[in-house]
Formats: sequence, structure tokens, C-alpha cells
Amino acid sequence: MSSRSLAAAAVALSLVACRPAPGGGGTAELAARLDRVEARLDIIAKTLGGESTPDGPPASDPVRLARVEAKLGKIVAFLKQAVPAEVDDSRTYAIPVDPDDLTLGPADAAVTIVEAYEYLCPYCAMVAPTIDQLRARYPKDVRVVGKYMVIHGEPARPAGLAACAAGRQGKLAALGPALWAAIWPTSGQIDRSQAEVAAVEQAAKAAGVNLTRYRADVADPGACTAWMERSAATLTQFGAGGTPSFWINGKPFDGRDLDAFSDAVEAELAAVKASGIAPGRYYQEVVLGKGEPAAVMISPFD
Repeated sequence: MSSRSLAAAAVALSLVACRPAPGGGGTAELAARLDRVEARLDIIAKTLGGESTPDGPPASDPVRLARVEAKLGKIVAFLKQAVPAEVDDSRTYAIPVDPDDLTLGPADAAVTIVEAYEYLCPYCAMVAPTIDQLRARYPKDVRVVGKYMVIHGEPARPAGLAACAAGRQGKLAALGPALWAAIWPTSGQIDRSQAEVAAVEQAAKAAGVNLTRYRADVADPGACTAWMERSAATLTQFGAGGTPSFWINGKPFDGRDLDAFSDAVEAELAAVKASGIAPGRYYQEVVLGKGEPAAVMISPFD
């Protein structure tokens, strides 16, 4: 079944619902409407690759309505299997902060933004300046926690490992922008050579990173490689489907511009203030203490 057919079926399904006619209508009108609904359901069933259900002999309206509901139930069951469930973005999620996460901002910030990103992701590159502007706007109130999600395979790993190793030395604020600038010298244009092992090490050296410690952390399977694996597992656990993905104090966030981020931060600052909990304890006590331990998935056909 192609995505086009599924989309067509979903649109058609939205047209099936019975709507009250002006004036209520009589028995003949109701029968005609049931005829139209059954015909549409049969078209959808065929579109989805199934067979239409024979209508059988003439029946009373309640019997026909039950038949329509049964057909609709089969179609909805098919669509639930064919269309992926989505993360329920009305929930708050208890996304843990790993000691090796790529963290910028004060540890006692009222608002924690968790970002799933990757240095070869063009959309991550585009939003990176916005995140910098947001941190500049809220220097005491926002902490950005980066978790690495490898989307583009092995070529994306050296930059992530470099960022981890630099972060272990408190040099992420210097190396992070340098990596973005080198790998994405112009908007939308990537220089993959700057994401290679030698290039990212040179960038780390220029950022003031101790190369002896850096090389040890990059090479040790239990150090930055293990962190990258933990990042991937955590992001999968909470339903990240790609990069960039954001959670603001545990709430999924889909905006990309500075105003949208600022509005979300202001809402969280108000919530923290109203809670009476100290800003530095809010993420631990409310987000981690009360949030969902994993993604809650919902179907658009529920």
C-alpha cells in the first residue's frame, strides 16, 4: 500500500462521518445517507486492497448502522497498523540528563531543553544559531542538554565523539560553534571533510582541548562511545524520530524560530514560579519525578 493510497483513504475516511441534516430529515433521507456511507466505505476498503463486504438483504436502519460500524471498524484497524503511531505531545517526559551529555547553561536553570541532534544534520545546523540566541536571551534560566543521534551513519560519529571529549574538559562552548562553522561553512552547504577524524581533532586543539585526554576519551569504548550509545537508547525510549528533536522541561516541542522557543520558555518559567519549587530542583522533582518514563504512543485513528 503506497503512502498516497493511505493518504487518500484517510481523507476519504474523514468524509464518512454522518452529519445531521438541516431539519433532521426523515426515514427515507436517513436510508439514503446510509447508502452513501456504505458506498464510501466500500470504496475505501477497495483502495486499501481489501474486499468490500456484501450488504446482504434489505435490513432495518439499526441493522444497517451496525453493518456500517463494523465496516468502519475494519478500516480503522487497518489504518492503525499501516500508519505509525505518534508520540503524545500533551505529556511531560522524564528524560534523564547524562553526566556526559553536551550541556550548556547553568545546572540550576529553571528550564532544561533537551535536544537530539547530529553535526551532519542540515536542520540541526539551521537551528543552532537560534539555540545560541535563546541561551543569550536567558543566560540564567535556560540549560541546553544535547544528546547525539547518529542519522548519517559512520561519518557523523567523529564530530559527536569530539564534542563529548571536549565537554568532559569544559570546552564544549568553544568547540561546538567551531564544528558547526567548519562543517557548514555556508547555509545548506556541507563540507564533510571537516567532520572527519583529523579535522575535528584539529578543531578541538584550536578550542584549547587537551589532546592527550581527548584522544583517550575518544578511543575508550567506555567513555564517549558508551555515551553515544546511551544517547541513542534514551532518544529511542522517548520516541525521537529524527533530528533535531526538542523537549522543553520534558514537553515535546516542534518550533524552530526564536519567538516560538521564547514563548515556550516563558510558559515554563511561569510554571516553575507557580509551583513554588526552587528553579534548580524543578527538573529533578517535577520533570523527572512525575514525568512519563518512556514515550506514550497514540494513533491518529484512536
